[in-house]
Amino acid sequence: MTSTVVTRLARVLSVTAAVVIGCGDGADSNRSAADRAPGDGDTSATATPVPPRSKSRFRNASENVNYVGSQRCAQCHANQHATWAKTAHSRSMSRVTPEDEPPDTKFAHDKSGRAYEVVRVESRLHHRESLVLQDGTRVPLADHQVDYLVGSGRFSRTYLVELDGTLVESPVTWYAQRKAWDMSPGYDHMIHDSFRRRATHGCLMCHAGLVEPRQPQGFTFPHNELSIGCERCHGPGSLHARRHAGKVPKRSPDAAGPSHPEDPTIVHPGRLDRPLAEAICQQCHLQGDVKVTVRGRRPGDFRPGLPLSDQRIEFRLTGASSEMTVVGHVDQLRASRCYQQDQRLSCMTCHDPHDPHHPRDPLAQATFGRNRCLECHQPTACGEDDTRRQATLPLADSCTVCHMPQVDTDIPHIAFTHHRIAVHRKTSDTKSGLSDDSELKTIQDLSRFSDIERDRILGLGYYRLHFQRPWSHDRFLARADRLLATATKKISGDTVMTAARAEIAWEARRVAEAGRLADEVISSSHVEPETRAAALHVKVQILLERQNLRKAVPLLEELTRLRRNPIDWALLGHCHSKTGKTTEAIAAFEKVLTIAPGQGAIHQALAPLYQSAGDDALARKHRSEARRLPPGGFRPR
Repeated sequence: MTSTVVTRLARVLSVTAAVVIGCGDGADSNRSAADRAPGDGDTSATATPVPPRSKSRFRNASENVNYVGSQRCAQCHANQHATWAKTAHSRSMSRVTPEDEPPDTKFAHDKSGRAYEVVRVESRLHHRESLVLQDGTRVPLADHQVDYLVGSGRFSRTYLVELDGTLVESPVTWYAQRKAWDMSPGYDHMIHDSFRRRATHGCLMCHAGLVEPRQPQGFTFPHNELSIGCERCHGPGSLHARRHAGKVPKRSPDAAGPSHPEDPTIVHPGRLDRPLAEAICQQCHLQGDVKVTVRGRRPGDFRPGLPLSDQRIEFRLTGASSEMTVVGHVDQLRASRCYQQDQRLSCMTCHDPHDPHHPRDPLAQATFGRNRCLECHQPTACGEDDTRRQATLPLADSCTVCHMPQVDTDIPHIAFTHHRIAVHRKTSDTKSGLSDDSELKTIQDLSRFSDIERDRILGLGYYRLHFQRPWSHDRFLARADRLLATATKKISGDTVMTAARAEIAWEARRVAEAGRLADEVISSSHVEPETRAAALHVKVQILLERQNLRKAVPLLEELTRLRRNPIDWALLGHCHSKTGKTTEAIAAFEKVLTIAPGQGAIHQALAPLYQSAGDDALARKHRSEARRLPPGGFRPR
């Protein structure tokens, strides 16, 4: 492989690893406190104690209580389970049933020069990808059976494939509004992720009911809880199940009053104060431009009955696009005067998790929304011209048509309801751009954290923003550098922060510092895989720059075990090639083509290796492929 190709791969490697650590996936949400380290992966006795958890009157908000699965809940709560089963939450994720899927299709994606096919093969649904050459020839790249369906189907249907023990997203999605197949969200680019975008723990938390990582890669679904179930809103149920073992419920769990005391073993969202009740919804419906997990916590640690800030902080970047994001509903609602002036208004004013009110027909939806508004407002209070009010469809005087309109989102082909209740004015300028004073802001209350913890949280936010977003700016990394340097003076044993500082130092060309920090993480015990991978990739880059390929090899071999990344394999192949290990180099480069087929540069690297191994036929084959295929590349995000 030429040094130019290796340099390009190494540069993309740094971006890819930063994205992996930023997602923060891979944690076991069902491990007890006894199994957890005092810090973010460091068991050192000198580690600074993590921020304390909030208290709750519900005993199952404790991290030590286990999940039992929705089927266990249904044994005593059949009526509630039946109403839940008719909602979109119950269909948030499922195994693919080919006969229930949209029809087969073929379509081309001109931007990437690729073509896609959805087809049934022996009662299995397959997604296929081909590379379209300039002469129109189609080169088959991938043919994968899709295993999981993500989404209820109301707006879209996205699919996951299990490859090498890892769940990855298919580039192909079904869009219900257009009744058509097209590129998945985030794939409509010249260079996209193909069948390489990993479905992280963070992704699955908003679609699957219960998720446990299968280290070092992949996931399992305990209790076969694929969709959002009872315990995502009510908390883990083992205490409740033990308390009521053998008992038949004699009263409705929704009953209230002195004769029906509250059961402290299970959370009832309807009896929580508004902030805590909404935190349950915020698990998935509060998603900012960047998220930071609280020190000592992992994805999946959130418990109903506690504030979301106990587990993670969501930041939005001021001055970024004003286009509505799909999961921006929470902060949109909070910006509404109705919400600010009436403590009764919350998510559950319009959304009852046990009311299968979707899909309603448009008239029923408009009537429902209007009736909710008229509980507080008089029809005569509307200042809009009467003619326009009467012209709203499908119902005259439909409040939501004007005050909660359907707007475009950042997911192609989908429009969602804007949750800011306001007078919305149309404007041709939908983006405000990014200014020099843009900064990260959160609507969550951080007052419970010390100043030094807030520095850490904000510093990691700017660090991840620099690598995870297309608006990477050096000033974000400079802010991260300052904040994390300050936090490090008071916080010890935090491998997540140390790995981030190693990446920042490398970017700033403080090579000695980057190496020292990376070594600190690598030598630590009980480090989360994503954090370890981030440190390993920094160390690998340093070793490659110094041409110390032999020391880089074992680190790259560990990286290939920690994540499914073609760049790691390509660099490993390069190292083996340069150190004379032809067989190992061939195996590494062939693995690249398994993960990311159609890369002409990899075929070019394989040709002389097969020639050296005495396989002239394969050498000719790869030289031919290198000539007809483009060099390839990976999207630098």
